[in-house]
Amino acid sequence: MAKYRVLRGIDYPPNKRVEAGAIVDDLPPRAIRWLRDSGIIEPLDANAPVETEEPAEEPAAAEEAPAEEPAAEEAPAEEGAE
Repeated sequence: MAKYRVLRGIDYPPNKRVEAGAIVDDLPPRAIRWLRDSGIIEPLDANAPVETEEPAEEPAAAEEAPAEEPAAEEAPAEEGAE
Protein backbone atom coordinates (compact mmCIF):
# COMPACT_ATOMS: atom_id res chain seq x y z
CA MET A 1 0.00 0.00 0.00
CA ALA A 2 1.26 3.48 -0.85
CA LYS A 3 2.43 5.80 1.91
CA TYR A 4 1.61 9.47 2.13
CA ARG A 5 2.94 12.41 4.16
CA VAL A 6 0.19 14.49 5.72
CA LEU A 7 0.74 18.20 5.10
CA ARG A 8 -2.23 19.43 7.16
CA GLY A 9 -3.92 17.66 10.05
CA ILE A 10 -6.91 15.55 9.04
CA ASP A 11 -9.57 13.35 10.57
CA TYR A 12 -10.57 10.21 8.70
CA PRO A 13 -12.61 7.09 9.37
CA PRO A 14 -12.80 5.22 11.58
CA ASN A 15 -12.19 7.87 14.25
CA LYS A 16 -8.56 8.64 13.34
CA ARG A 17 -6.68 11.92 13.56
CA VAL A 18 -3.23 12.64 12.14
CA GLU A 19 -1.27 15.86 12.31
CA ALA A 20 0.96 17.49 9.71
CA GLY A 21 4.16 15.55 9.12
CA ALA A 22 2.69 12.13 9.91
CA ILE A 23 3.22 9.25 7.48
CA VAL A 24 0.08 7.19 6.77
CA ASP A 25 -0.80 4.19 4.62
CA ASP A 26 -4.38 3.56 5.69
CA LEU A 27 -6.29 6.44 4.08
CA PRO A 28 -9.66 5.61 2.52
CA PRO A 29 -8.95 4.88 -1.17
CA ARG A 30 -11.84 7.10 -2.31
CA ALA A 31 -10.29 10.13 -0.54
CA ILE A 32 -6.73 9.92 -1.87
CA ARG A 33 -7.25 11.79 -5.15
CA TRP A 34 -9.14 14.61 -3.43
CA LEU A 35 -6.58 14.87 -0.63
CA ARG A 36 -3.69 15.01 -3.14
CA ASP A 37 -5.43 17.54 -5.41
CA SER A 38 -6.20 19.71 -2.36
CA GLY A 39 -2.58 19.70 -1.21
CA ILE A 40 -3.41 17.96 2.07
CA ILE A 41 -1.22 14.89 1.44
CA GLU A 42 1.73 14.08 -0.79
CA PRO A 43 2.97 10.68 -1.86
CA LEU A 44 6.29 9.57 -0.41
CA ASP A 45 7.01 7.74 -3.66
CA ALA A 46 6.73 10.09 -6.65
CA ASN A 47 5.41 7.18 -8.73
CA ALA A 48 2.67 6.29 -6.24
CA PRO A 49 -0.60 5.59 -8.02
CA VAL A 50 -3.68 7.63 -7.29
CA GLU A 51 -5.99 5.07 -5.74
CA THR A 52 -9.69 5.20 -6.47
CA GLU A 53 -12.49 2.73 -6.15
CA GLU A 54 -14.35 4.14 -9.12
CA PRO A 55 -12.88 4.80 -12.56
CA ALA A 56 -12.45 8.47 -13.32
CA GLU A 57 -14.83 9.70 -15.98
CA GLU A 58 -13.61 11.90 -18.78
CA PRO A 59 -15.65 15.10 -19.10
CA ALA A 60 -17.79 15.12 -22.22
CA ALA A 61 -16.39 17.31 -24.95
CA ALA A 62 -18.65 20.28 -25.57
CA GLU A 63 -19.90 20.51 -29.11
CA GLU A 64 -18.91 23.75 -30.72
CA ALA A 65 -21.59 25.66 -32.58
CA PRO A 66 -20.48 26.99 -35.95
CA ALA A 67 -19.57 30.65 -35.80
CA GLU A 68 -22.01 32.94 -37.56
CA GLU A 69 -20.60 35.10 -40.30
CA PRO A 70 -21.10 38.83 -39.86
CA ALA A 71 -23.79 40.36 -42.06
CA ALA A 72 -22.45 41.91 -45.25
CA GLU A 73 -22.47 45.69 -45.09
CA GLU A 74 -24.49 47.50 -47.69
CA ALA A 75 -22.60 49.83 -49.97
CA PRO A 76 -23.35 53.46 -49.15
CA ALA A 77 -25.76 55.10 -51.60
CA GLU A 78 -24.25 57.74 -53.81
CA GLU A 79 -25.24 61.27 -52.96
CA GLY A 80 -27.74 62.82 -55.28
CA ALA A 81 -28.75 59.54 -56.90
CA GLU A 82 -32.43 58.83 -56.53
